[in-house]
Amino acid sequence: MEKTKQELIDLFFNAYAKRDVEGIKQVMSENVTWTFSGHNKVAGTKKGIDEVIAFFDLMGGIMSESKPSVDKLIIAENDTYLIECQHIKTNREDGINIEHDVSVLWTFENGKIISGRHFFADPASVDAYFNAVPLHNGNQPIIVEQTYNASVEEVWKAITDENEMKKWYFETMEAFKPEVGFETEFDVEANGQHYLHQWRVTEVEYGKKITYNWKFGGYKDEWAVTFELTDENGLTKLTLTNYGVESFPHDNPDFSRESATEGWNYFIRERLKDFLEK
Repeated sequence: MEKTKQELIDLFFNAYAKRDVEGIKQVMSENVTWTFSGHNKVAGTKKGIDEVIAFFDLMGGIMSESKPSVDKLIIAENDTYLIECQHIKTNREDGINIEHDVSVLWTFENGKIISGRHFFADPASVDAYFNAVPLHNGNQPIIVEQTYNASVEEVWKAITDENEMKKWYFETMEAFKPEVGFETEFDVEANGQHYLHQWRVTEVEYGKKITYNWKFGGYKDEWAVTFELTDENGLTKLTLTNYGVESFPHDNPDFSRESATEGWNYFIRERLKDFLEK
C-alpha cells in the first residue's frame, strides 16, 4: 500500500532521529534539495542527503537553545506537495527571540521526498534572528580523521573483521558482520561501570563505508557511527563520524562529548594506527 505524504515525513524524522541512513534513503531522494531562504547564517540550498542531515543538525542545535512554542495552523496537500503552516515563538534565555509564521513546503516524486523549502511571513525578522543567535554545535557530530600507512583493503578488514576488531577495538565483542541488519551486543566496563553495547548495522558500501547504530542497555537514545575510507595515493584516510552524542544524559560523564571525543581519538589515532602499522 502506498504511503501517504505525512507518513513519508514521519518515517524520515524517525530514521533521522536514529541516524538510520538506509531508512532515510527509503523515503528521501539521494538528490534531495532543501532551501532555507533569506540573507542569514543558515540560508541557502542544501543538496543531497548528507547536506540535508547537516542542516537539520544545525537547526536542531539552534532550536534546542530557543525552546520554541509551536502552533500547527494548517496542513494541506495535493498530488505533488504537502505544506504545513506554523506559528512559532521562541523563548531563549539570552533575549534573542522571534515570534512569526512559517510554512514548509515538501515536494514528492515516485514515493519519495525530493525537496523542502521554507517560506516566512516576515523575512527581515527571520534574517535578524538567525544572524543574531549563536550557532550551537551541540547536535553536531564528533569527527575524527586519521591517515594510515596501509591499503584500503587492510583498513577495511581491520574495522569489519571480528577477529581483527578484537585486537584494537573491543576484546569482549563476540561477533560482527558487515551486513545491513546484523545485530550484536557485548558488555564493556568503564570507570567501574558496566555498559551493554548494542550495535545494529544500517549501511554498508563494501571497502568504503559502514554505519551502525549504537545503543547502551538501559538507555533509550542511541548513537550512529560511520567509518568511511578514502584512498590517498596508497595510504588510507579514515573518517570517523559519531552522531547523537548530545542526546544522552548530561549527568553521566561517561556519555559526555569530551569523553566520547577522547575515546575515539584513542581508538582511531592510537590503537588502530598501532595495529595497522606495527
